[in-house]
Amino acid sequence: MEHVIPNITKKRSAIASSQQASTLQCGHFDPDFVEALKASYHARSYYGPPCYQCTHCSALFWYNERIGSSSGNRSIVYNNCCKGGKVRLPPYIPRPEPLLSLARFDGDSISKSFMQTIRQYNCLFAFTSMGAHIDRSVNDGHGPPIFKICGQVHHRIGSLLPLNDQPPKFLQLYVYDTTHKVNNRIKYLSTADGPTSSIRQDIVQELSNMLDEHNPFAKKFRLARERLNEHTNEEFIIRIIGDREGDHVQYNMPTTDDLAMLVIGDFSLDTFKRDIIIETRNSDLRRISSLHPAYMALQYPLLFPYGERGFQVGVAYSDTRVGQPNPFLSYGTLSNQAKVDARACIDENRLMYILNNQDKLRIENLQGISDAVSRGCINDDKMGKTIVLPASHIGGRRYMIQNYHDSIAICRVHGN
Repeated sequence: MEHVIPNITKKRSAIASSQQASTLQCGHFDPDFVEALKASYHARSYYGPPCYQCTHCSALFWYNERIGSSSGNRSIVYNNCCKGGKVRLPPYIPRPEPLLSLARFDGDSISKSFMQTIRQYNCLFAFTSMGAHIDRSVNDGHGPPIFKICGQVHHRIGSLLPLNDQPPKFLQLYVYDTTHKVNNRIKYLSTADGPTSSIRQDIVQELSNMLDEHNPFAKKFRLARERLNEHTNEEFIIRIIGDREGDHVQYNMPTTDDLAMLVIGDFSLDTFKRDIIIETRNSDLRRISSLHPAYMALQYPLLFPYGERGFQVGVAYSDTRVGQPNPFLSYGTLSNQAKVDARACIDENRLMYILNNQDKLRIENLQGISDAVSRGCINDDKMGKTIVLPASHIGGRRYMIQNYHDSIAICRVHGN
């Protein structure tokens, strides 16, 4: 560890002296905020704002995020965004009105009130329900708002119409009694989502009109509503199309038929195993796969007003780009909830990979069998069934132990 400090000093000196590195003026960061950071951290621990950018897509990075084996003083290479220019994503689509004017931290009093209750407004228009235990005790103090969940996260979707005079919820509000849709949405908002006294009916009406005009899912449910009014006893389903093997990943604006389809007549649910099937009347809640392209768009219509595809197998990520603020990270508490939700999807997919690839991650031998017998496992069906989390899994026991020892070693060299 004694050799680490000189090496770090040399690297930081190279950063300061490199004039040909791909840097930019960090004018979009508040100078007062930067100076406050400098005053609160030791000089050795402060890295400043992300002033380096990818030469291909202009994504912002810190110097230490570079690809060390491919970078030098003359050329700094990053590939966590576009894989070295292999992935090219179009610019973010401007949000439609009134969302564009409302979702502003520097707006008028109406905008500020909207941003404080944006999670409640999103819940008014969500097509699916979110199943998770939300820990609200973390917001009892005076700190910034925090969204914390415990346990597994899942999204569920119901039928088009409620059963047995039950109150309509979520997507059913797009179909049931649309004459009084604004009052219905506010009336059936769960008190657990926050007080409804700050919800403005005029904003709810404007957002409803916006989704009816731009959101493909709202358009398809509106078509189903008209069909039900004309043919009361007709049975049909709404099919929200999932990905297919060999499908080309789409980055452009989706059309209604690309995302959802109304199927009339005889059908078999087994035919649409990868799709989300919404029946006219059903008491069951269907769980949506986190790999479905509409997983996030159905839960967060205010973040995805155009019904954009969310995570899909084969889609690479792109980092923040110069001159293009990310709209999905600019909605305050709603963005916090969406980030926690997306992180839960990532952890679930990683754990499923570990579960399905145990043979590649561990090798059972005679010593392992002896250890199992010593623990009292005398039945052969219990041998080798232990699920092992590798040290690379973030949050696992081995991962935490390794990082704990690393942190203790750093404290021994640098002090507390």
